Amino acid sequence: MAPSAFEVAHINEVILKEPTVTVEHNIDDHVAFGGDDQWFYSPSTRRFDLSRGSPRKLILDADDGIRNHRGVLIDPAQTVLVIIDMQNFFIHPSFRDHSEGIKTVKPLVSVIAKCRAEGIQLCWLNWGITDHCLKVMPPAVTRGFNKALSHEKGHGWHVGLGAPLPAHQGGERCLYAGTWNADIYDPLKPLVQASDVRFDKARMSGLWSPELPMHQWLRQSGKKTLLFAGVNTDQCLLGTLTDAYSWGWDCILISDCAGTMTDVLGAKEVCDYNVATNMGFVTDSETFCAAERV
Repeated sequence: MAPSAFEVAHINEVILKEPTVTVEHNIDDHVAFGGDDQWFYSPSTRRFDLSRGSPRKLILDADDGIRNHRGVLIDPAQTVLVIIDMQNFFIHPSFRDHSEGIKTVKPLVSVIAKCRAEGIQLCWLNWGITDHCLKVMPPAVTRGFNKALSHEKGHGWHVGLGAPLPAHQGGERCLYAGTWNADIYDPLKPLVQASDVRFDKARMSGLWSPELPMHQWLRQSGKKTLLFAGVNTDQCLLGTLTDAYSWGWDCILISDCAGTMTDVLGAKEVCDYNVATNMGFVTDSETFCAAERV
């Protein structure tokens, strides 16, 4: 799909913007990454500083392993926890056995509590389609929810976007905005607060276009660092993270707060590796919850 006039104008604005580096660092001791929106790497601490000069920082430690660094420093005020597709349709036992998704709930609850304590914004990003979404949706997206074509109309996982679910699963339209199956997974619902932001999506990624509400909100808010959790690691989570990386946001995957049903193929390990070595950073809930302020 060709970029819209809005997208072209935004891209040109970013390209033509003059660099205005305001972060003060001793460049003899720090290695800079980026143009006018820089990270700094300290060889002595082996940490990346993503705080952009903020006086308040959290230190997320990391092992040396595949990450080849000792962690990152982030500014909580400029950070968002993005929780992707933790919805009844994907997680609730009445639809399927998503054991890996269920495993993420306990560590995610701890991470949410840490975010509340540190003043980190929460964002719930979920499938929530409308009739207009179905009308303009690319065929590849609809096919992904209709793989079981040998079964008339499909069942469960492959019922089809917008189609009625079986009666024993509520009979609502699949992942249609406002339905229970598209709502936040029941055990997590009580954790939602009025200060949280919620966005619907109709693609694997919630950031594929700058015209999307979430994309616009992030730009207007000035948030720079995105923490990622949810399901499925190799699908909607990775799709959103990849677009966030391409558009210039910092990306940090909280590994044990992300799960996938294709984990038997090693998908999660591949995603963790690619994020850690290329698109951003990988941590875990225990490390995140133990992060200290400096």
